[in-house]
Amino acid sequence: MTLATVGWGIVWGSLAVAKIGWAPPAPWVYAAAGIPGILGLVYAFLTIRARRTWLFMALVAIFANGSLIALPFLFGAEFTEALASMQEQDPAQTSRSAP
Repeated sequence: MTLATVGWGIVWGSLAVAKIGWAPPAPWVYAAAGIPGILGLVYAFLTIRARRTWLFMALVAIFANGSLIALPFLFGAEFTEALASMQEQDPAQTSRSAP
């Protein structure tokens, strides 16, 4: 779960940085977030034991890391568009009222 948290922190951090004006390229975000996601998924599978309780505990980490890895495949265009639109917004323009 720690590695999933690191990966999702990278994703949400890149969106926050894009909001203030600098958007990292989406492939960089996917690569930086995917590495902890893949490692976390491997570790989650390695922690599964014979008991059902262990399986349920490992499923939380498996789903968290799996969703991180699936992010570019499921929401690639939307994520790239969100980064681009946040970078294009000028805070001075959004605070002015229309004439």
